[in-house]
Amino acid sequence: MVADRPDETWEKPALHVDPDQSFGRRITVTDRLNIREMTDADLPFLKQMLANVNVMRFYPHPLSAEEAEAWLRRQQNRYANDGHGLWLVEDRQTGASLGQVGLVKQQVEEKPMIELGYMIDEPFWQTGIAREAGQACLAYGFEQMKLDSICSLIRPENIPSQRSAESLGMRRSEIVKFHTAEHWRYHIDSPRFAT
Repeated sequence: MVADRPDETWEKPALHVDPDQSFGRRITVTDRLNIREMTDADLPFLKQMLANVNVMRFYPHPLSAEEAEAWLRRQQNRYANDGHGLWLVEDRQTGASLGQVGLVKQQVEEKPMIELGYMIDEPFWQTGIAREAGQACLAYGFEQMKLDSICSLIRPENIPSQRSAESLGMRRSEIVKFHTAEHWRYHIDSPRFAT
């Protein structure tokens, strides 16, 4: 269910930005999660998660080991070129890798946008991790990057991801063509984060 006033459902997480600018730096933390840049040491986890048929069911296909490595390299290039990308989500207590979340530059129907993307590994579905990590990324985008608006691009059949976006206060606005497939564009604007 979508709240009538998303600002009432969105709980602003504590935001901590690590000043260390080295590769693999921590982006932010929440009560349960570390969100940090991915490194080569994360490749075994990425290979496993991105090869999972259930995790990848809304993508064209699960990724091979080589495609997972290319995925990691794209994120590392984004960190170097854009200062952001998809980041690793870890359990703060155990250090276990749980998925990825982040802010990615996209070109959608010739319009530049920043997309909030999230993918949680199957064992951790329905635990609130996507929402918690998504909240932290929205806060980072609006407070640290000073973004005016953030979108999520979600396939029409991906109901769980739509629910996650709605739980973050994002609103569905239009169908757009993205990577040859139709996606709902969800968005949220920075004034909703005013305290």
